[in-house]
Amino acid sequence: MQQPTWQINTYQQRWHVRWHPADSEPAGKAHGSAGICLTPERHIVVVSQNGRDWDVPAGRSEAGESWAATLQREVAEEACAIVQSASLLGFCQSQCLDGAEQGLILVRAFWLAHVTIQAWQPQFEMIERRIIAPSQIWSYLPQAYLPIYRHVLQLAAEFSSATQQSRSLFSSPEAHKG
Repeated sequence: MQQPTWQINTYQQRWHVRWHPADSEPAGKAHGSAGICLTPERHIVVVSQNGRDWDVPAGRSEAGESWAATLQREVAEEACAIVQSASLLGFCQSQCLDGAEQGLILVRAFWLAHVTIQAWQPQFEMIERRIIAPSQIWSYLPQAYLPIYRHVLQLAAEFSSATQQSRSLFSSPEAHKG
């Protein structure tokens, strides 16, 4: 089956991004994990370094760290939350087409994580955390990455439950459809 691809433009660089399913880890430099983090109330956790730009908890792997260990550490550090369970949704393999990092190939794992929220005591780069309704997610995600997140959230919704309610959990407004 043909996997989705996207062209993403960020920081004066163009990236060719290809999705790989969870059972097909692609080649490239490990670039960490990102988690769609759901609370027991089925809300989503987003974080910000500056109070203006938001994203889901994510970060780079430390030496020798597994994809899952990276997710657990980053969610704890960035969102002050504990991963109770997580399902690997797949990987993005990103190749820089031009710019300062031309030729570089990065791989990031994407997860659906069920988390328990802890007291907000930020100790690292994040200064704010919000717990939002799933319908609000589209106004929090970085615009450049919306095509990727549209796919990731569709997989997360399918993974989370077979009920009609959860399938529409992350329903994208018409303006965000590709």
